[in-house]
Amino acid sequence: MVRFPLPREGFSVEKRFLGFAPVIGVILFLATLSLTAQAVGGGSFSTPLVMGFPSGDDWEPAVASDGQGHVYVLITHFGGVPNCGGCADPSILVQVSGDGGATFGPASPLIESSDSQYDPQVKVNESGAVFVSYLLGKDTVVQRSVDHGASWSAPVVANVGIRQGPTDKDGLAVRGSDVYVGFDVAQRFFVAASHDGGQTFAVAQTNTNTMGWPLNGAAAVGADGTVYMVWELIHQSGNALGLQDVLVTKSSNHGLSWTMSFVDQGLPPGPACPETCGWDFLGSGSSIAVDAGGTVYVLYNAPSYYRGPPLVWFRSSPDGENWSRSQRMSVSADATPSFHVFPTIDAGAAGDVRIAWMDNRTGAYNVWYRNSTDGGQNWLDETMVSQFRSGSSYVTQLGFAFPYGDYFVLALDPNRVVHVAWGEGPNYSGPGNVLYAHN
Repeated sequence: MVRFPLPREGFSVEKRFLGFAPVIGVILFLATLSLTAQAVGGGSFSTPLVMGFPSGDDWEPAVASDGQGHVYVLITHFGGVPNCGGCADPSILVQVSGDGGATFGPASPLIESSDSQYDPQVKVNESGAVFVSYLLGKDTVVQRSVDHGASWSAPVVANVGIRQGPTDKDGLAVRGSDVYVGFDVAQRFFVAASHDGGQTFAVAQTNTNTMGWPLNGAAAVGADGTVYMVWELIHQSGNALGLQDVLVTKSSNHGLSWTMSFVDQGLPPGPACPETCGWDFLGSGSSIAVDAGGTVYVLYNAPSYYRGPPLVWFRSSPDGENWSRSQRMSVSADATPSFHVFPTIDAGAAGDVRIAWMDNRTGAYNVWYRNSTDGGQNWLDETMVSQFRSGSSYVTQLGFAFPYGDYFVLALDPNRVVHVAWGEGPNYSGPGNVLYAHN
């Protein structure tokens, strides 16, 4: 597979741009770094665990937990799987913890296949069944486990009947036996719905006219069964110089039909990537969550002006359709001209919102966490999740050199424990590692 200058994903138009911003007050920041890591807002996080194989080259992580001690981390592993001659490069690996994320079992492939695999997603339903989706060759597939990851069903193709091109950038949402998978093919975007636990799927196209190149940011299902997907729309494929939009699709009838609403439009592109990386590598990434009261939240990154440093923005809606522009809020307390990228969000009880992102305010990148108890009207102090670790030349006391992977994931379990999995690397080409921590 040609990795550069193409995106790391096999057929992906995965999009983001990256750069290093001048940083003001690094010395002052380092003087208070240890205090910030124990900030009041989220409490301290566990010492991050390096996932995957010791040799690394793992990116694109996903994480979920059932709140009963089982934690599932998925990663995309490059470089071949030891003792698996039939495994593709890359392959999706899964690691399972039975003690709440304190320790994990060995990494193992979800499937032995010669088809390349990308973009893993993982969700757990109310009964503890685990569902995963990912790109397998040209298809988007779903597997499930009902024995805490000890065994997995055979992959089921979600993009049934959609064969005009390779699928890209899946998003997964699960409630009970209802499974929803978003994906795109070129400038068309779709949602596959299953109501038998992922055994069969029916597909609906959600756009009827060309709106840009879509990428699914995330998916969520409300307590009433309403399904939400957030998408980024890029209007100039390949160079990421044009304006971008953030769009939410909503279904109130179990995926039969979908409505659309713009969270934000005409977002400017940010600075060019300082090295070779996937096109628009850190452009308007997005994530979505819905709390138990039905309020929908979207977190996304975009500059406030053309070619400026990206900020992380937060917006909410009582119905997932009406998004007042006056509600847009920058959520980081950092005032330096650094890059705030890779937003991720989850929600629990009404008003309980958890968010995370990466930024390079120290001169290197770190993962930051923040939470709100009133639906995002006020935010508690920031907490640094990533930590210094020895043994990797790209990790210093300032942070890690570069984000590794097209996204990272924060998941809030039923016991209000936050689980985070992210990628760190020396640069876009790596090799890098996936790490996991919980609060």
